[in-house]
Amino acid sequence: MSIPHRLGRLARGFVSNLSDEYLTETIRIGRERGETLKDAFEATWRSAEEWPISGRWARVASSPRYAPKRFPLDVLAAYDRLGLGVGSPLVDVRRKRRELVRRCHPDRFVDPEQRRRAEKLTAEINAAHDLIERYLLRR
Repeated sequence: MSIPHRLGRLARGFVSNLSDEYLTETIRIGRERGETLKDAFEATWRSAEEWPISGRWARVASSPRYAPKRFPLDVLAAYDRLGLGVGSPLVDVRRKRRELVRRCHPDRFVDPEQRRRAEKLTAEINAAHDLIERYLLRR
């Protein structure tokens, strides 16, 4: 006997032990809850379409060429680390990396603690740049 067949027999056994009134009441409540949840999700979805868009996303959403792209979370974090908008072209990514590395290069600091911090920051900047570059060139 197959597993679904066994499960069906088991379920029928549980149902047959319950009174018909209890079962119909339970099913009715379940349906009402399901319809209530469905209505709530639909209302949320409708209201989400009416939310105002502000800040830099308003400019992006209002541009005629806007098409939402899905980026992996690590690529989004890398864009944020460099201080760039998501989807910036590779030329801007390279320019921003050079600017940030020039600003916090370890050779600019004499104090060992500041130098260590600058090395760590430079490594993070380079890692973010490499991640974005690999992602953009792979596509």
